[in-house]
Amino acid sequence: MINAGEMRHKITIKAQTVSTSAYGTGRTWSDYLANAYAKILPNTVGRDIIGPVEANKDAIRFMIRYVVGITPDMQLIHNSQTYRITHVENVRGMNVELIITAETVRL
Repeated sequence: MINAGEMRHKITIKAQTVSTSAYGTGRTWSDYLANAYAKILPNTVGRDIIGPVEANKDAIRFMIRYVVGITPDMQLIHNSQTYRITHVENVRGMNVELIITAETVRL
């Protein structure tokens, strides 16, 4: 169970949307979940709940309260850093907590 006092990091989750203008069709990122509170979980190398984690990738795990619709094709922003979501886990299938695994987006 999440202790509310541990959730002190603000994150924003963005979803890709398709927009049409006079110049054609374009893809933009829009807020799906803005200013949500999260707990950053310690990273481990090796076998864990989500499987192997590679140490050379800047992977980070966030725990948030359950939200419907978060998928691996979205992005997560924390402290002005953009992360690509790689895995979303509904903890114990109870619709209470989500663990989001994300990697640093390298431009």
